[in-house]
Amino acid sequence: MDKRLFDIQQRVTKEHREIAKFVKHVFDEYDKKADEHRRLMASNALAGIKTSGVEEKLFYDTLNETKRWMLDVLERTTQDLEHTGDKNWHKNFQDGIQE
Repeated sequence: MDKRLFDIQQRVTKEHREIAKFVKHVFDEYDKKADEHRRLMASNALAGIKTSGVEEKLFYDTLNETKRWMLDVLERTTQDLEHTGDKNWHKNFQDGIQE
């Protein structure tokens, strides 16, 4: 996912780099939350509190799915930005991209 985000950051023009930077910041926060969660579960395990493997898998699957979803939206937004002014382009977002 990091490579895909980096590739999108390179494609976005200088005026619109804030969009990709925002997504990177959100991903960094997700990574922090995942690390906090991992530490909490390790602490619980030391205290003898069992955690459900299904719930753990769901937690990490949800984080990864959300990241993929955000990258997909960023990708489509980037495509719309790249095709600004192209009358043959079918917009991904019908409300358009304001500049």
